[in-house]
Amino acid sequence: MSKDEFDSLVETSYLLRSPENARRLLSAMEQARSGEITERDLQDP
Repeated sequence: MSKDEFDSLVETSYLLRSPENARRLLSAMEQARSGEITERDLQDP
């Protein structure tokens, strides 16, 4: 396993550790898969 793959797994584990954050992320992924997304422009601070 490459360092990048390992780092990705560690980050994913961290983000999914909180049940509320996991629900939000999984919901956002499902919305993206079903095409329920809105494209937005990034704004400079």
